[in-house]
Amino acid sequence: MALNPFGKDIPMSLGDLQTEMNRVFDRFWHGGLSTGPFDGNAWAPAFDVLEEDDRVVLVAEVPGMEASDIELNFHDNRLTLKGHRASPWPEEATGKLIRRERRYGAFSRTVELPAEIDPDKIAATVRNGVMTVTLPKVEQARGKPIKVDVVE
Repeated sequence: MALNPFGKDIPMSLGDLQTEMNRVFDRFWHGGLSTGPFDGNAWAPAFDVLEEDDRVVLVAEVPGMEASDIELNFHDNRLTLKGHRASPWPEEATGKLIRRERRYGAFSRTVELPAEIDPDKIAATVRNGVMTVTLPKVEQARGKPIKVDVVE
């Protein structure tokens, strides 16, 4: 076990350290920061993926976007989110933009899902700048408890 570099003398396994480093790099690459030189995206929405017994749920931050601005594609147990967030500042605007922190433009992100998904039952909604995609698992991927008998 390694010492936790994020807290004083807290034991941390190498797996925990790897998880934390993956989280840091994922936030850097896709946390709404400019990633253009590396993956061609001007920005990318942040999202969480939750696996439950019967489904996987993806929740993405898509502020200022409508459902029609986002394209979802499911193939080979991967979900791809593509879209474009338009700038509210037209190119012909006559004013001087003093500060620009928000990102605009095209994006594409793909996430490999942790279980086999039933593509016919995928549903997605957008509400208040948050997109929720529900991906039901196929029956066989859910797993089945097996009773173990004691043999004497």
